[in-house]
Amino acid sequence: MKTYLKRSILTSLAIMSVLNFTSCSEFLEEEVYTQYDPDSFLQDQEGVDALLTGVYASTEISGGDARNIYYALSEFPTDVSFETDGGFASQVKPIQEFNLNPSIPFISGAYSKFYAAIARANNVLLVTSGLQGIDADVVEKINAEARFLRAYSYYILHNFFGTTPIIEIPAGATIDEIETIGKETPRPTEADYRAYVEADLIFAATTLDPGTLSSRANKGSAYALLTKFYLSNREWQKAADAAAEVLKLDYELYNDYTTLFSIQGENNKEYIFRTECKVGSNQVNQYMPHAFPPRFRVQPNWVNFAAQFRTYTAFYETFEEQDERRKLFLTEYIPDNRTEPVQLVRDNNGNPLNNARSFKYTPDPDAQGVNHGNDIPVIRLADIILARAEALNEVNNGPTQEAIDLINRVRNRAKASPVTLNQFATMDALNDFILAERARELYTEGILRREDLIRHDKYISRAVERGFPAQPFHVLYPIPQDQLDSNPNLAQNPGY
Repeated sequence: MKTYLKRSILTSLAIMSVLNFTSCSEFLEEEVYTQYDPDSFLQDQEGVDALLTGVYASTEISGGDARNIYYALSEFPTDVSFETDGGFASQVKPIQEFNLNPSIPFISGAYSKFYAAIARANNVLLVTSGLQGIDADVVEKINAEARFLRAYSYYILHNFFGTTPIIEIPAGATIDEIETIGKETPRPTEADYRAYVEADLIFAATTLDPGTLSSRANKGSAYALLTKFYLSNREWQKAADAAAEVLKLDYELYNDYTTLFSIQGENNKEYIFRTECKVGSNQVNQYMPHAFPPRFRVQPNWVNFAAQFRTYTAFYETFEEQDERRKLFLTEYIPDNRTEPVQLVRDNNGNPLNNARSFKYTPDPDAQGVNHGNDIPVIRLADIILARAEALNEVNNGPTQEAIDLINRVRNRAKASPVTLNQFATMDALNDFILAERARELYTEGILRREDLIRHDKYISRAVERGFPAQPFHVLYPIPQDQLDSNPNLAQNPGY
């Protein structure tokens, strides 16, 4: 059994090396030192956690990864926010201005990150397939978590690149065989890709318990991701049904939107899946140092970066004045070298400044420099409520009272004016409202706005309206050049 574990660890390293497409052609055989017998190691929760830690670590998006993936690749090319100034500006400029090429580091970094996570998830499945004398239910739940995280990784890859190679390593594969798989696997069809990810998520949803820890995969997070997966694929009835499964579980909207994303709001029952951040750990929230405007009066333990994360005035003004979500924007401030406030929304002549700042992640009083401890939601209940409303609108080919009631659950919490069925004469009218409502509810959160605009066929047109040379093929990022160089069967996305 120890020999099997050694082979699995070496296999995992080989897979990650191949999927990161390094130039190495040989692998060093290293001695594996361990005091654990895998037969007993996985019989308690500590063992399960240890086995899965690497997968969770690979999939979590925080710190610099969040800056690159959630903002540079996901929100800055949209109509919600953008970035200027600092050294970061030159790196993000070609992305938010749609001057894309296959050698942009953020694009390559995202691709490699999630294939490393897939490699680790596959290794968990390889290890568990060789375990003996372990309770079958325990093994099934380990496999379900690993498959959820693998599906989550493929989901994000698909969001950015379309279909990408499905890498599966057969039991007992040699290092040479693993290397061949990584260097020769072509892109699958859209149908095969969807079937593969769907199978992982259905297995996770039907195997895992509901759970109460939103930083770990459970039934609720599996059905929630399944909802988003179906929604992104425009499988409306399946999306509505998966969302209904989430709504049956013990989640609830947090009563105060203005503190939901603060340290005070942590451990709420709205977060379905989250990255748990803690100052002093490897998982931290580094959003706020980019959002503080110049010479903002920060605490001594905070940092204010030169990079500026700014919000479009047109988006800010979509909020009603009484909307609680509007309160999480900084619209004016007094710099530490002035006594008069600086306006961030419009100048004295009424011209838009496009400079309001999202303070959604209320600064952590105990931050250490750039690192704040605010948890980062990956999926939360409001997202799924609005997803079901959208899916029902499509299924019924027009507005229904149930869809309106779902939207009002979200708007009522924000103290925004409730909407009525007679306000929307057509399916398109309600879809446009839902798209705008999702932006108001979910700004500054993850990959959401970009995928929403793409699903509603407005990503390119909105970019063109902002003056950028966006083309229809820009709904996908280019496959990174280093991946193409390593795998001759990996076709580039059209247009690049």
